[in-house]
Amino acid sequence: MARKRIRLFNQPHPADEAADARADEATIARDRSQLYNQLALLFMALTLVLIVYVAVPLNPLPPVTEAAVVTPLPTSTPTETPAPTATRRPTNTPAPSATPSHTPVAAAQPAPAGTPPPDETVVPGGTAAPSPAAGTPAPTPAPFAYEYELIYQRSQVYGVNWAGIAGVVFGLDRAYQPNIDVHAWGDAPLGPDGQTWPSGIAPQYGPSGFEFKLGNRPAYGTWRVQLVDADGAPLSDVVEIEMQGDPLGNLAYVIFRQVR
Repeated sequence: MARKRIRLFNQPHPADEAADARADEATIARDRSQLYNQLALLFMALTLVLIVYVAVPLNPLPPVTEAAVVTPLPTSTPTETPAPTATRRPTNTPAPSATPSHTPVAAAQPAPAGTPPPDETVVPGGTAAPSPAAGTPAPTPAPFAYEYELIYQRSQVYGVNWAGIAGVVFGLDRAYQPNIDVHAWGDAPLGPDGQTWPSGIAPQYGPSGFEFKLGNRPAYGTWRVQLVDADGAPLSDVVEIEMQGDPLGNLAYVIFRQVR
């Protein structure tokens, strides 16, 4: 009888079981609440770390950037030596005509009465007009309508592998004057008969330029150039040209200027 009571006494009571279940649920709810709180704190900490990472650079030393190295470009070396300035050779200026010396005059004889003085000329009506002063030479006109200037230089158009005669013609107003015949003759290839071209046929020298080619290399020889009219009459003096095979003087450049 006593064993049965003890067994009955040790059996669980329904009310106690309900209380234990509620206690377990409360413990589980408390544990979950603590877990949620811990997760919330963890997320807050991660958020702070992310903000700090974005706002403040973690690397205190900035990356070393390589300085750009500027390499100087090589200076260009001129391949061609500039030609020296062409030296103008003296032109063939006509020698001045000889001026007659003073001719001795015979001793003066007394003039008859009524004879006018030697510096006066009697004109009809009895009026004495003064005569030109003795010994004053009259101006000598230029022998030709054009004068010239000759320059030996290196051809700027064709270089040193060329030889020729070229130039321009200017009028009284110092403007280019085309359509003036230029006659050139002499050694080969022009020959004694030569060639005649109008000014303006070689515009590379100007609107009144002319050109006579002598070869594809510096030339040796003697040539002559002259301006002529439509009938072949000379308009200028003859220009004497001599070449000695100088590559820096392979162009005989003639400038004709009208003077009257």
